[in-house]
Amino acid sequence: MDDCFRFQDVRVRFSIKGEGPAVVLLHGYTESRQIWFDFAEKLSREYTVVMPDLPGHGESSLTPDLSMDSMADMVYELISHLEIPDIILIGHSMGGYVSCRFAEKYPSKVKGLGLFHSSARADTPEIRENRMRTIEIIEQNHSEFLTQFIPSLFYEGNRGNLEEEILFLQNSADQMSAETLIAAQKAMADRQGSLELLTSATYPMLFIIGKQDGRVDFSKVFAQTALPEKSFILLLDNCGHMGYLEKPKETFAALKGFLQACTA
Repeated sequence: MDDCFRFQDVRVRFSIKGEGPAVVLLHGYTESRQIWFDFAEKLSREYTVVMPDLPGHGESSLTPDLSMDSMADMVYELISHLEIPDIILIGHSMGGYVSCRFAEKYPSKVKGLGLFHSSARADTPEIRENRMRTIEIIEQNHSEFLTQFIPSLFYEGNRGNLEEEILFLQNSADQMSAETLIAAQKAMADRQGSLELLTSATYPMLFIIGKQDGRVDFSKVFAQTALPEKSFILLLDNCGHMGYLEKPKETFAALKGFLQACTA
C-alpha cells in the first residue's frame, strides 16, 4: 500500500507492506523507497515493512530544513502516524546516517539497527571538502553530475551487467531538483558522528560492507563492527556501494537472518 502523511507541512510518501514485527528501510542519497521493493516483497511474509521516501527524494517534498535530525524526526512521526511502537531500522548509505541519528534520539523505539554500506563516523575534513566541490558541480549541471555519480557507486566489474539498473537509478534521480541534491550534501557534511551509539547499544547491529566501496572506507567501517555488543557482519568482495543490486542474494540473506535475530 502506498500512502502519504504531512511532516513539517510538506508531503512525505511511503509504502507499507505485510504484517508482523516492523522493519523500516531507508534509502540513500539520490534514491527512493523503490530500491527496497524486491526485498520487501519477500520480507512482508513475516514482517511489516515500511519504506518512506526521504524528503526531496522520490515522491516526497523537500522540507525547509533538511538535516539528519529532521529526517530522523520524520521517521519518528511516520511510525507514530502508523501507531508502530518499535522498529528494526535499516539504512542504506545516507539512510544509515539517518538511522543512527534516529537511534540516538529515540532509543526506546529501536530493536535493531543496520548500516547497509554506511558508517557511524562523521565526515573527515577531506570528505567534507569534497562535498563542497560536489555542490559546485551540481549547481553547474545536476543532470551531468548524476550521469557521473551513480555509475561510480558500483564496483567497476559489475557495471556492465547492471546497465539497466544503473540507467533506472539515473533516470529516477534526474527527477530530483538541484536544491534537494545540494541540501542533502550539506546535511551529510554537517552531521555528527555516532560512534558512541555503537558502544552503548544493547540491541543487535548489522554491518553490510563492500570491499570495493568507493564511498565508504572499508577499513574504517570494519573497525566499527567491533564496537557494538552484538554485531552481524557481511563482507562482500567484488562489491561497491550498491550491494542490494550487486549482491542481492547475499545481502537479502544477511538482512533476513539479522531480522530473525532481532525478533527471536
